[in-house]
Amino acid sequence: MVYGFSGPAGYDALIEALRTALIAAREGDMLREEEMTEQIRDASYEMEPRQAGYLVRSACGAIDAAMRAFDRESGLALAEQAIENVKDILWRSQSVPSVA
Repeated sequence: MVYGFSGPAGYDALIEALRTALIAAREGDMLREEEMTEQIRDASYEMEPRQAGYLVRSACGAIDAAMRAFDRESGLALAEQAIENVKDILWRSQSVPSVA
């Protein structure tokens, strides 16, 4: 599966993809989780605003880290918070008028 998250139309798909990767991590499906986060991370480099792309990559890293965390529940909670940060910046970017 290849992801494209450009523009507001792709934001819901992005959040859903991150949550699905988190579910894979929670279930211990390392192969699926790593494949998903790699593809999401690759697609994030084309995102606007750039800060959103950075937060997406950070969320992917948090999901990856949750798979290897000694305290898995804390790792998963941090990953959930990282996904909420992505959702927040995407929501805020939609409410800011663009400068032409």
